[in-house]
Amino acid sequence: MHQGINPQTGESQSFYFPDDHPTMPGWFKGMEIIIQERGLWPESGLLAKCSGFKCPENQTNCCCRCLLFNQPDFSSQKSRVQELVEACHHICDFYPKYHCELNFIEQYWGAAKFQFCQGDRAANMNQLVEKVKTCLDKVPLKQIRQ
Repeated sequence: MHQGINPQTGESQSFYFPDDHPTMPGWFKGMEIIIQERGLWPESGLLAKCSGFKCPENQTNCCCRCLLFNQPDFSSQKSRVQELVEACHHICDFYPKYHCELNFIEQYWGAAKFQFCQGDRAANMNQLVEKVKTCLDKVPLKQIRQ
């Protein structure tokens, strides 16, 4: 992660210990220390996350994860992958994981599995490997892109 901006002071805040730190040089500080440095740590403490990642509605400081997620410098920060892709003048578009209609790889796997189920059983591991390769090769590019 890049450095953040401490909302209390407006100053830059590093999320990593300095390289000359005696016990954890260059390590990520962790949520508790980052929140403490921002002056937002309550005396009663905080859980790292709410149970099942289900925070109470309309609360922004029920757990460390929620508190940090609602900090402007955290919520506006792009991932390194997104920054790299955009730096190369491409569009970075994340799809929901395993979404069969939006993610082309799911179209490909679905078609390959269909091919696999249509064929004969493999008698041994070598035949199985060859059958999988054949099924993957049989999927037309046009079908993958639909």
